[in-house]
Amino acid sequence: MAQTRRTQRTQQSPAVAAASGPSQPQQTSQGEQPQNAAQPTQGLLSRWRLPVAPPPPRMSPWSSAQVPDSMWADTNLLLGAGMVVLQPATSKIVVVYESKKKYWFLPKGRKDVGESLEQAALREAHEESGYRVEFLPLHTHSRAPLPPNTPTRDLNSEPIYITTQAFAARTRNNRSAPPGEYLTFWYVGQIPADAVREEGTGMPDEVNYEAHLLSLDEAVGRLDSVEGAIVQYAWETAQRTLKIIRQDRAEAERLERQRLRAGSGFRARSSSA
Repeated sequence: MAQTRRTQRTQQSPAVAAASGPSQPQQTSQGEQPQNAAQPTQGLLSRWRLPVAPPPPRMSPWSSAQVPDSMWADTNLLLGAGMVVLQPATSKIVVVYESKKKYWFLPKGRKDVGESLEQAALREAHEESGYRVEFLPLHTHSRAPLPPNTPTRDLNSEPIYITTQAFAARTRNNRSAPPGEYLTFWYVGQIPADAVREEGTGMPDEVNYEAHLLSLDEAVGRLDSVEGAIVQYAWETAQRTLKIIRQDRAEAERLERQRLRAGSGFRARSSSA
C-alpha cells in the first residue's frame, strides 16, 4: 500500500510533466528500469484520463458546428451581403464568372457606411451581375420574431444564410490593419423572364465579370462548396415556398366552394318556404 501511494505521488499528468521540464532519473540497481523511463504514448494515455471537451451541439444539416460566444470590435469586423438571384420563369440561377482569373461566384460584397444589409445586397447584385434585382419573398425558417397580427406562414425577405471568413492582418498606404472576421448575410432575389443585363455596372476591378443564367446542377457544379450549398438551400426554400402557396391556394378554393354550396342551399330553402 505504501509503495502504491509513493508511486501515485511521483506520477504527473502529461501537461504538468511538459511544463516542469525533463525529470532526473531515479537511482536504480543494475538491470532495473527507472520508474520515470520513457513510456509508450498509448500507455501514458491509458493511465491518465485527460479532460475532453464535449462536442458542440448538433445544428441543422445545412450548418457548421456552433462557435464559442465571441465579441469583435469594429476594427476586427467587416459586414457584407450576398444574393442568390433566381429567374423563376426559367428555373435558372444568376452566377457570375471572372473571365480573366477564371472562377465562378455569387454576387456579394462589403456593406458601405450608412447602408443597410438589404440595400447592400441589391446594390452588389446589380453591380456584379448587371441585372436589376428584387427580393424574392419566401417562407423561410427565420427565427426572427413576427410583427404583431402577422400570420405564422407569412412571406418574408429575411437572410437565409450567414457565412464567416477570417481575414489576416495587412498593411496598406503605410497603415496596418489587424486581422478579423468577415460576416456575409445572404438573401434571395429574383429577375423577370424578360430581364436585360446592363453593361458597365461594376467597379473598375470588376470589368471582367460575366453573368450567366445556369440550371441548379450547373450552378452548384461551378461554384465552390460553400456558395454551392447556399444555392441549394435557397433553391429548396423556394421550392418549399411554392408548395406552401399551392396548398394555401387549394385550401382557399375549397373553402370558397364550401361557402358557395352553403349559400345555394340557403337560397333553395328560402324559396321553397
